[in-house]
Amino acid sequence: MSTPALLFSSNRIFKSASKRDLGVLLAVAWVVPFAVHLAPWAGPLPLGAHLLPMFWTTLVAAYFFGPRVGALTGVFAPAINLLVTGLPAWKFLGGLSFELVGFALLVAWLMPRFPQAFWVAPLAFTAMAFLAAGLPALVSVDVAIRPALASWLSSMAAATAGLGVLTVINAVLIGFYPKIR
Repeated sequence: MSTPALLFSSNRIFKSASKRDLGVLLAVAWVVPFAVHLAPWAGPLPLGAHLLPMFWTTLVAAYFFGPRVGALTGVFAPAINLLVTGLPAWKFLGGLSFELVGFALLVAWLMPRFPQAFWVAPLAFTAMAFLAAGLPALVSVDVAIRPALASWLSSMAAATAGLGVLTVINAVLIGFYPKIR
């Protein structure tokens, strides 16, 4: 039987996070989306829905510090941003936190298995967006599968630029801070 520690191999791959590291991660997790939302934008969706800035810091946290710190960043980043900026809207807070935590866990699980794979972050985002869109249809007979699939496809179309950014961040992390050679 596998334990979470064995599944993630935390002791040999990920660094331990100090209180300072956590503080910096949470501060950056607030500043980055805030800066993105300051950019002039007139689209129907907020710019953050296209660029996915909440996922940037969560990716870095999961890459360096593993599943716990990545998930912690994923839980608190949306709440901090909501309290300070009013974004994301309350109705999206739970879903976004769910996606971020799952994203962090997937990145932390995949990275040791595929240490040179630049596609880990976009794959983790895509999987969590699919799960977040389809979960209501799986747990409720009132929600149809077809609208859930349409919702996922719509969110993926909106997030195309963000997937590119996540791919670049993932590749830069691997290039400058390789896990295993």
